Amino acid sequence: MARPRTKRNKDLPANLYRNGVNTWKYRHPITGEWHAMGADKVKAIAAARKLNDILTPTTDLVSVVMGEVTFGEFSQKFLSEKRRKDGRPLAPNSIRTYTHSLNRCAEWNDKPLSSITLFMTNKLLESLPASTSIETRSLLIQIFDLAISKGLVTENPAAQTIKRYRVKQRKRHTLEGLTAIRNASPQWLKNAIDLAMLTTQRRIDIINMKWTDIWDGYLHVAQEKTTDDPEDEFELLEGAGYVRIKINSELQRVLDRCKDNVVSPFIIHRVPKGKTKNKGQTKEHWSQIEAQYVSREFLKASQKANAYPGLSGRQLPSFHEIRALSIHLHKKAGKSAQALAGHATKKMTEMYASGHEIIWNDADIGIDLPFNADE
Repeated sequence: MARPRTKRNKDLPANLYRNGVNTWKYRHPITGEWHAMGADKVKAIAAARKLNDILTPTTDLVSVVMGEVTFGEFSQKFLSEKRRKDGRPLAPNSIRTYTHSLNRCAEWNDKPLSSITLFMTNKLLESLPASTSIETRSLLIQIFDLAISKGLVTENPAAQTIKRYRVKQRKRHTLEGLTAIRNASPQWLKNAIDLAMLTTQRRIDIINMKWTDIWDGYLHVAQEKTTDDPEDEFELLEGAGYVRIKINSELQRVLDRCKDNVVSPFIIHRVPKGKTKNKGQTKEHWSQIEAQYVSREFLKASQKANAYPGLSGRQLPSFHEIRALSIHLHKKAGKSAQALAGHATKKMTEMYASGHEIIWNDADIGIDLPFNADE
């Protein structure tokens, strides 16, 4: 608790103090840093009051009387109610990502939602690495947009911040480099690389593909990433998220290679060391491969093959970069990979809710594998 003001300082606003005999100083209510305010008392008082209005959050007593919800309460409610575009619950990986972002805002959990200022938001985002800042900012914008729609706040402080610029360190794959990595990979990873090259799908969608996703001559991919809209009832589909890939002879050869003596529901699978069918309770099946394992094994193969001798650390292209190379090769072959990759430029007019028919976007593979896939 702050010391009571002396009699001669009773007229001073909060956080303004004498700095010696004839000058004044202001104590930042959030950072605690001191700032010189000059020798003019009238100007110092006016400036302090203005700063207090900007920097001092609503008091807890006011929030109790007004019945305001805290940031922690509202953000957890947001996360528990958030749904994908098709109305299904968020995937576990998405929940983990959102939870990590919210953990960075833990200092706000007991503060009224309306007390989160632009200054506080900037301070938090600027304290984070660029990639993390961009991710956290995106989530905060969604949270405050929803809060505005419910009449809990009038402004979105996150939307008013300037998005950080991320310097991309990771380089793109070359065909020669990826071929070397593939040659140094175990068979299940070779299969995953081949599927990624032909279909342009993301890592998570590759490892989620099941044999039951194949019917009527198509491989059906319900992409993990659809939209991030906070509302979850009736929404517009983007035309991305549900891709139906025509199985041509090249894709069929890859699928045939994925069939082995392991009975697995997943197209890309492996037998883990020390396999027990009761082990790994978080998996749908013991042969299922986790996304991070794919990344680790891909990096090992890259290092083993010395695929990119001039690169190191974050510069090394990852499994995800296969997508960019595949799209590039499709374009080079005069084929559009937009529908295949799940990128949409127009919103469809059909409204979708749980129980309505899913609209699949047909896509054709436009390239053959550029390396000897039979090895």
